[in-house]
Amino acid sequence: MVYKRLIFFALLVVLSFGCNKDKFPDEFRIQGSWIEKTGNDFKVEIEFRTSNRAYLKKYAGQPTDTLLYRLDKADELLLFLPKDFPNGPNSMHKLTYNQKKEELGIANLFSSVPGISTTTIFQRK
Repeated sequence: MVYKRLIFFALLVVLSFGCNKDKFPDEFRIQGSWIEKTGNDFKVEIEFRTSNRAYLKKYAGQPTDTLLYRLDKADELLLFLPKDFPNGPNSMHKLTYNQKKEELGIANLFSSVPGISTTTIFQRK
């Protein structure tokens, strides 16, 4: 009986470590350069740096936007204009993170059609 419990416990431990559960990324995991995963010629780039700085290049030939960010709750990214940080107006975006593929999804980063949710997928650059 003791052996059955021991074997069951060992299997349970192995299965729990074997499951690939993605954890919500903290500020250290998202820091660095990310590039949009798309077939377009121009790909959007976002770089998260220390001190809550984010640099977003949305369009070819246009300057890079400087933003400040904060991770809020379990899965939300708040983006601020520098003058509004930390308590001013911001945009809120749901985040998804796939640790295995090293992909970051940011919902409604570019709102094109009201009422329709889109997620932009980024991969490490």
